[in-house]
Amino acid sequence: MSRRKAQTAREIAQVAARRFAAQGVAGVTAAEIAAAAGVSLRTFYRYFATKEDAVAPILEIGAARWQSAFADAAGDLASAIPGIIAAQLTSSSEEEGEALAGMRPLLRALGEDRELRAVWDRVNHESELRLTELVLARGGDRFDARLLAAAATESIRIGLEEWAIGDAGIEGDGSPAPLAVRAFSALSPVITSP
Repeated sequence: MSRRKAQTAREIAQVAARRFAAQGVAGVTAAEIAAAAGVSLRTFYRYFATKEDAVAPILEIGAARWQSAFADAAGDLASAIPGIIAAQLTSSSEEEGEALAGMRPLLRALGEDRELRAVWDRVNHESELRLTELVLARGGDRFDARLLAAAATESIRIGLEEWAIGDAGIEGDGSPAPLAVRAFSALSPVITSP
């Protein structure tokens, strides 16, 4: 995808996320998202198959950051993952904090909208596949690589989803980072990596 197309997709995604947060997924149409983003409905559908798909670029940004940090980790991945999780789910700027806080309404809507849940599950599954390949690139067994990637991916997913249904802020007790680290500790007590 060209840089301009990627930018347009992100702009549409941001509009969709804001609309979903304000009005709920069911209360928003693809036409409303397109109009608010300044594109035609036809253009909207060139980028996204459904209105729920429109938020995928926002979700994929987080997944890409997570994959990059995973790829850059030194030493034993299983030991490094809790630190990677904490770093990825802790805001280092006001903009990152706002982006994380903006995820809450989307994540809360997962229980109400099957199509939005499908987008979230797809992004997580694709991330897990990429993480598996990153682990395999270091050598080792495919089965063990899949287990580590699954535990890491599910930890982030569970941490974000549990935070979203609660009232905790983006930092401190009940925030995504400690919840996801806790999930990883529970899911991976005996996993080792290359």
